[in-house]
Amino acid sequence: MYAMNKLYNCGIFQGAGKHKHYFEGWYFKHVDQREQDVISIIPGVSIEEKASKSHAFIQILDGKNYKTYYIRYDIEEFSFSKKSFEFSIGNNHFSDKGIELNIVHEDITLQCSVTYSKLIHWPRGITSPSSMGWYAYIPIMECYHGVLSLQHNIVGQMKLNDRTIDFDDGTGYIEKDWGTSFPSSWVWLQSNHFDIKSISLMLSIAKIPWNQRGFVGLISGLWYDNKVYRFATYTGSNIDYLQINDKKISIKISDKNYCLFIEALTGDAASLQAPSNGAMTGTVMESISGTMSIKLHDKKSDRIILEARARCCGMEIAGKTQELLFCPDAWGI
Repeated sequence: MYAMNKLYNCGIFQGAGKHKHYFEGWYFKHVDQREQDVISIIPGVSIEEKASKSHAFIQILDGKNYKTYYIRYDIEEFSFSKKSFEFSIGNNHFSDKGIELNIVHEDITLQCSVTYSKLIHWPRGITSPSSMGWYAYIPIMECYHGVLSLQHNIVGQMKLNDRTIDFDDGTGYIEKDWGTSFPSSWVWLQSNHFDIKSISLMLSIAKIPWNQRGFVGLISGLWYDNKVYRFATYTGSNIDYLQINDKKISIKISDKNYCLFIEALTGDAASLQAPSNGAMTGTVMESISGTMSIKLHDKKSDRIILEARARCCGMEIAGKTQELLFCPDAWGI
């Protein structure tokens, strides 16, 4: 039963029985109503070859001050439900209904009680049990990715050190990763805060190890007008254009029905710890104050059905990005 539960609800801890070279981490993003505070909470586990080095952790990214914190916990302080997306690290509790935090550490105190409602889920089915599509059934992937909520409402407060943040009527996003290591290179974008309401976008392009050579994989979901437009390698979508210049990213992706154009500018970034062979020894720079513009083109009617600009964008550009670059002359309709 646990195996079926975790396949069709990847929010559930996937790593029961793992004894070495394994990580799993969830990403909870919170933006207040005024868009003045962006706090990302990243709990997880790191299972190393030496059992004494294995541990649970909670990372905190304070987007207002561009500061990060990493708090270690004994691996025995991690517990989880085999039936639903729910787990605890010490006296801190996480689920798709909200989080409760009680962190007192040498360089941070954080008390938090927030609840989530009206979650927008990634479409799921037998052939596509998660945002990984049929790749979710492949047991040898180096890294798996799950989009748990494209957007949801937040109610509650956080008290981070000496400041209290009101998240009533705020907006959230949840995703996760698990496996042995992050890819050798990737681009990641995410925002819920467009100049048109009820839009959310996430995109990940990464170099995926496969048969000793690898390929560049795509997962992207655009929630607009109560529909999730999916662009992914497993749906037959293409990366037509990807260029990275200084802090600017230009992307064009398409399937047989639509083209999605994205231009994004990174904001100030902070350093997060990242997994390598299960150990949290890598680093990645993440901005959660970037901006982006998008344009969705309907091929059949030959018209633009959406143009919008976003704020409070989460952005990562990591690794050997030259592995990812595509078709410098393919921009435009």
